[in-house]
Amino acid sequence: MKGVSTPVLTFVLVNSAVMADGLNEDIDAVFADIDGNSPGCAAGVIHNGEYIHKAGYGLANLEYGIPITSQTVFRTGSVSKQFTAMAIAILSERGELDLDADVHEYLPDLMGYGHEVTIRQMVHHIAGMGDYDHEALRKPDGSEFRFGNEDYSTIDEFYQVVAKAGLIHDPGSRYEYSNLAYFLLAHVVESVSGKTLREFAAEEIFGRLGMDASLFNDNVNQPVRNRADGYQRMDDGSWEIFMTNLSYVGDGGVFTNLDDFIKWDQNFYDNKLGKGGESLIKLVTTPHPDTIEYTDEGPRNVNYAFGLGVYEVNGEFMIGHTGGWVAFSTVYNRYPDLNLSIVVFCNSTEVSGPALGGKVGELAVAAVKSR
Repeated sequence: MKGVSTPVLTFVLVNSAVMADGLNEDIDAVFADIDGNSPGCAAGVIHNGEYIHKAGYGLANLEYGIPITSQTVFRTGSVSKQFTAMAIAILSERGELDLDADVHEYLPDLMGYGHEVTIRQMVHHIAGMGDYDHEALRKPDGSEFRFGNEDYSTIDEFYQVVAKAGLIHDPGSRYEYSNLAYFLLAHVVESVSGKTLREFAAEEIFGRLGMDASLFNDNVNQPVRNRADGYQRMDDGSWEIFMTNLSYVGDGGVFTNLDDFIKWDQNFYDNKLGKGGESLIKLVTTPHPDTIEYTDEGPRNVNYAFGLGVYEVNGEFMIGHTGGWVAFSTVYNRYPDLNLSIVVFCNSTEVSGPALGGKVGELAVAAVKSR
C-alpha cells in the first residue's frame, strides 16, 4: 500500500533563503507516493553550483532493501546522448573530425544512402535516419526485434544490421529523432579516436571531470558498484526486475549518480573539457536551425542542439533532455539564466522521471525567482 515516504537520504541545504521558501518540503511532497518498500527516484536541485535539494526516495534494490541515495548509479537512457555528442564535439575541436563530412568517411562499411549524410546532421537528428522501429531491424524469421530484455544481439551484430538500414527521409529535410544515428556516432568516435566510446569518455569526459562513478556501460553483465536495479509492477501488484540485456551505447548507456552529475552540470559554466574554452560549450548548446518537426498542428522547430533540447519552460530559457529505457526514466533540465538545474533519475515503470522533474522544476524556478 502506498503512503507518504520519508526520504532515505536526508536532503542537503546550502541556501537558507531557499530553505525559508519551504522548497525541500514541497519537493518531498512531489515524491510522496513512493513508499519505502518500492523502487523510486533520486532527485536533485542544483543552484549556484551546489545542491539545495538532494534526496533519495524508495529503494535501489528490493531484494536487499537497499535505499536510493546520491551515490546510487542509474541507467540514464537518452540523457546519455549529450555525452556522445560531447565526444563528437571534442574530436571536432581537435580537428580530428569534420562535422560536415559524410559519415562514410569514418564508417565506410555503411550502406550507400544515395545522399550525403553528415555527422552534424546525425547529431541534430536531421540525417533522415530511422529509429528502433525501422523495418530493417527484424529477426531472421521476419518478426519484430524486441528491444530491452527479450531478444538479444551483440553490439557488433546490431551494428551490422544498422549499417544496412536505409534512410526514411532525405537528409536535412526534417527533424526525426533517431537512436540509430547516435548508436552510429559511438562507432564514429571509435573510428576516429581508436578507442571505444566507453574508453574515450572515461579519459576525455568522466576522467577530466572527476566523475569516478560514471561510465558508458558497453557490458551490462559487469558489476557496477551502487547500481540501481530496474523494476516493473505486475498485474497482481508484485514487482519484477525489468533490465536490459543489450549493451548498445551512444544512443544511451551512460550510468551515473547525483554526486557525479553535478560535475557535468557545472562544466557548462566553467568548461574543463577539450581545449577548455567557452566555444565548445557554445557548440554543444546551440540548436540547428533546420530541426523542423512536422506535426498535425503544422511545422515547429524543436531546437535540438548536441544531445540537448533548447526550450522556454516556466518562463525561463531551459536546456535539457529526457531519457527512458526498460524500467528507468530520467531528466536533466538546466536553467542557465538562473544557474539552476533539475536532475531526476528513477528505476520504476510506475513513475516518470521527466514528469516528476517537471514538477520539481516548476517549484525550484518559482523559489529561486522569489528570493
